[in-house]
Amino acid sequence: MALLKVFHLVPMEMGFFLAIQTSLIAFFILYYANKVTQAMAFAVVYSVMMAYLMSPAVPLKLLTFLQANNIPIVFVGKMVQVLANYRNGSTGQLSVVTIFLLFTGSLARIFTSIQETGDNLVIMTYVVASICNGILLMQIFWYKNSGQKGKVE
Repeated sequence: MALLKVFHLVPMEMGFFLAIQTSLIAFFILYYANKVTQAMAFAVVYSVMMAYLMSPAVPLKLLTFLQANNIPIVFVGKMVQVLANYRNGSTGQLSVVTIFLLFTGSLARIFTSIQETGDNLVIMTYVVASICNGILLMQIFWYKNSGQKGKVE
């Protein structure tokens, strides 16, 4: 989508390398779980899908649809953790440094996306991620004295 809309390549390159890293993690999880056939099948299917999605053959409407679906996926993924923290009355072993870096990183991505792309879907993805990461960061400070105890049932 970035090439079709003539965006700067930096955000696209970063997303590409993150996709490679994530796919390698998924591959190695399968591989080291002695699921070599599934790992190889995953690698082939993932590679074919990525080659198609990065080709000029893919319709812009499909890319827009997939990017729009990223927003609820980010929201649900983060809110699962937020709700688990609430139910437990604790953030468990969540790292304040990691959550802080996720929060500030997603805030920074809002501003770089505004300047580099101007794409509202990309910007909204980072706005949602920033809000959710901010909630997680607030929970860390809210529950910081609760330790691993959680709620008493």
